[in-house]
Amino acid sequence: MRARPHHLIDIISQHGAGTPFRPHAYGHAVHLVAEQVIADPDTVVEFVVDADDICASCIHLVDGRCDDVLSQLDPPGDRKRSHSKQDYNDDLDRRLLEFLGMHEGQVMSFREYLRVIREHLAGIEAVCTHPGEDPARRLAKLTGGLENFGA
Repeated sequence: MRARPHHLIDIISQHGAGTPFRPHAYGHAVHLVAEQVIADPDTVVEFVVDADDICASCIHLVDGRCDDVLSQLDPPGDRKRSHSKQDYNDDLDRRLLEFLGMHEGQVMSFREYLRVIREHLAGIEAVCTHPGEDPARRLAKLTGGLENFGA
């Protein structure tokens, strides 16, 4: 499996919050990847800063890049600027890999990734909290997910 580090953190957090995984209108495969790693934590993952197995079926993946924007990053009243979700996610994943002491292209099982996150839990919410999200809540959901996975 090819995965962006933040996509798996999002799955762990959603699992920790007890929110069910369902197909999304964008057609991405979060629900399918979540089912796979929940069923088999020994799934081998290659970590990428690029379109991954979740992105592959998304309607916003155009010529290998995400064409979606993050309007929540626009300054109030400034509708002329749009923030590329691709650029935001690439930066997020590079920061996460660095924070976790990992590198792009690294391969490990999902179970090993859970262990790496657990070892680097202190301060991770400062790196992976999305705009408008409460860092303490993000950390609580991530911690809950790690516990649900037995990490």
